[in-house]
Amino acid sequence: RQSYSWTNQIPGGGKADTEGLSPEPGGEDRKTFIHNQNNNNKAWIANRSSNRRQSASPFIRATMAPNPNLTYLDRVIMEIIETERMYVRDLLIIVEDYLACIIDHPKQLIHPDQVCALFGNITDIYAFNNELLQDLDMCENDPVAIARCFVEKREYFDIYTQYCTNYPNSVAALTECLRDKSTAKFFRDRQASLKRTLPLGSYLLKPVQRILKYHLLLQEIAKHFDPEEEGYEDVEEAINTMTGVAWYINDMKRKHEHAVRLQVNQKHAEFSCVHNAPFHILFA
Repeated sequence: RQSYSWTNQIPGGGKADTEGLSPEPGGEDRKTFIHNQNNNNKAWIANRSSNRRQSASPFIRATMAPNPNLTYLDRVIMEIIETERMYVRDLLIIVEDYLACIIDHPKQLIHPDQVCALFGNITDIYAFNNELLQDLDMCENDPVAIARCFVEKREYFDIYTQYCTNYPNSVAALTECLRDKSTAKFFRDRQASLKRTLPLGSYLLKPVQRILKYHLLLQEIAKHFDPEEEGYEDVEEAINTMTGVAWYINDMKRKHEHAVRLQVNQKHAEFSCVHNAPFHILFA
């Protein structure tokens, strides 16, 4: 897995940063990194025909029908699964309708390092959540089985730290792309041809939003689950797991904000020293 750093502010007020992550590759290492990342994307895109959008499962179609016998807990489980299904479809839009189109385009629309910054590890995110969705579908409305899915996959959620820490780089890359008239036109035309109401930038934000919501959805299960019932410990463990993931990402964000402020202050201090130095010292 590759690590990223970020230095820009997230639109809408949020900031992001990480301390302790590996720095971006430089020089020849950076060229190798970009080459490998794009090769990974191409390899994934080549096999995307087997990863088409999934239709709702028979179980979900049944529970979506009007049913006064459904409990609140049933509806919470439905929300978790159906919002995950919609989220996976949104991820597929990014991967197939945008990333694949850019990679397969006969002309190099965007420089490879910009593609890397723009999409980060989105293909990993899609592959993981597509698998998670399949596992959730197999739980058959069992809240304990749902909870165990998150506990068993706890280590794989680390990929979200990579995505979230790269997100400001993604925003910066997209902003730079939209300053170019031809690239901006490509994105506008692409959105129009796909008949999507949301632009690419809105889709790229969705993984950041989703990872910070899982623990809230699981808390809704706990609110309507008898603590004396078997399996309640699994629900609590799932909540603790996903709360920890959200906390870790937010903590990395705060640390990075602090690191960026220190870097900015240091640069201002260095500039001030040079600017105020006597002429004969500067050119001694």
